[in-house]
Amino acid sequence: MDDFTKDRCPPPSLKYLNTELAEFDSKLKSFLANMNVPYGQVKTDRDIVNEINSRVHQRINYYLFFHGKTLQQSRQVAIRSYWILRHRPIRLLASGSWNRDYDINVYFAFYLMFTQIIGELFAVCPKNIQATAANNILNKYKDDYIRAFSEYDISKEAMMVLSESLKSIVKCEIMELQNPKR
Repeated sequence: MDDFTKDRCPPPSLKYLNTELAEFDSKLKSFLANMNVPYGQVKTDRDIVNEINSRVHQRINYYLFFHGKTLQQSRQVAIRSYWILRHRPIRLLASGSWNRDYDINVYFAFYLMFTQIIGELFAVCPKNIQATAANNILNKYKDDYIRAFSEYDISKEAMMVLSESLKSIVKCEIMELQNPKR
C-alpha cells in the first residue's frame, strides 16, 4: 500500500536534507563532546539520517495539511527522537568508548529533545537561572526519560507528549527559580 501523504506532501528537497544532515552532525559532535566520546569513535549511517529527516519533513506537512497548524519545534524534535530510537543511526566503532547503561542512540535522542526544549525556553530566561535549572532537571528526570526511551515501546504521539511534559517541567523549574518561596 502506498503512503497516502506522498501525493499531498512533496518529498523534501536535497537542500533541506543537506541542511538537516549538517545540523544532525553538529548536534552529534556537541553530544559526543559532552559525553567525552571522540567523534572518530562513532559511525553515522547517512542514509538512515536522511530517512529520519524525510519522515520529520513528512510529519510537518501532514500536521499542516490535516490540522492546519505548524508543528512546534518541541514536537518536531520528538518525532526526530522517535525515529532515532527506531532506526539507531549511530554506531560505536569501539565498544570500550561507551560505558553507559543504554545504547548511544537513546542518550542522543534525549540530548536532542532536552537541548531543543531548553534552547527555546532559556532564550528568555536570565543567565543566572539557566545552569541551575538545567542541572536540576537533569538530576531529577534524565534517568527516567533515558529508561523510558530504552525500555518502553513509545509511539510518535507518545513521544510528542513526553516532549511536551519535559517542556512543562522546564517551565516549572524556571518559574520556581525565578520566584522562590520564602
